[in-house]
This record gives sequence, C-alpha cells and structure tokens, in this order.
Amino acid sequence: TAGYVDPGWKGNLTLELTNIARLPITMYAGMKIGQISFLRLTTRADRVYGTPSLGSKYQGQTLPTASRMHENFNKNP
Repeated sequence: TAGYVDPGWKGNLTLELTNIARLPITMYAGMKIGQISFLRLTTRADRVYGTPSLGSKYQGQTLPTASRMHENFNKNP
C-alpha cells in the first residue's frame, strides 16, 4: 500500500481496494474510484529507485506483489 512511486521505479502499478465497511459497496463501470498525480522533480534524484545500494524490492514488478518489508530485517543478529 505504497503512497507514492519513487523516481526511477519501473513496473506496473497495482490499485488495491479493500472494503472495511460492514455493508457491501457496489461499483459500476465508469465509476471514478481514485486519482493519480505526476509531479516533476525540481532537481535530479540523487539515487533513483533500482540503484543496487538501495535494495529496491519491487523494481520491474508486473503483477500484484505481496509486501517484501520482512527483507529489511536481519534474520541472524
């Protein structure tokens, strides 16, 4: 559930929807359900997503991908 896309990221964005209400929600073809904004950087990014030292986990994803956040933690302290 990322809130932004980093400069340099390449892949297919996934729109994840969850109904946390107690009642069903009906969606119709053509119904507006979200928006996206693209912002131009005023300077070049120091390190773009996908730079090897960043450990970018989602570069090039083409399908919905489960969180890989667990890879941030050292399994053998």
